Amino acid sequence: MGYFQKEWLIFFYDPPNEEWYHIFRKKGMAHCGAFYFDPYKSCWIMIEHIHKRLDVSLLQGDELNNVIHHIINNNGIILKTKRFRHKWRLFQAAWLREHSCVTVIMRLIGINRLIITPFQLYKYLVKNGSTKWAFLEHQNINQIQKLKNEEESKKKKKKE
Repeated sequence: MGYFQKEWLIFFYDPPNEEWYHIFRKKGMAHCGAFYFDPYKSCWIMIEHIHKRLDVSLLQGDELNNVIHHIINNNGIILKTKRFRHKWRLFQAAWLREHSCVTVIMRLIGINRLIITPFQLYKYLVKNGSTKWAFLEHQNINQIQKLKNEEESKKKKKKE
C-alpha cells in the first residue's frame, strides 16, 4: 500500500505573523515542519501543523525554492534527519503537546520523547546525528531522477 519515508528534512523558523506564545520561544525556533522527496511521484511533499489543522502540500521546482527562501528569510534552519525507531509509550504528556507542530513532526519521524518546543526538538535531532541541509542539495534530485529513468529505459530495451 505504501512505504515509510527513511529521510526527512525538518525545518524550523519564525512565522511572520507571530502568536502570543512565540515570545517564549528561541529566535528561529517558533515553528517546525517537514518535507521529503517522493521519487514515485517526482515531487516534494511538505507537512505542517498550523492552527490546529494539518497542511500537506505538493511542491515542484520554483514552489520548493520559494518555501526554502521563506524559511531562511524568517531566521530558519533545515536539518536532514533519519527516521527513528522508538518504542511506543502509552503516556508521555500527550495531553500537553497533542496539538502542536512539534508533536506532528515527532510522529512523522518516529520520535516518542517528552519534547514540547521546536528548540527542544532541534536539540534532540542534532544530538542524534541530524545535519544541516545544504540549500542547493534539492536541485540534484532532477539529475538523479533523470539517471533513474535512463537506467529503467535501458533495462526495458535489454528485455526486448
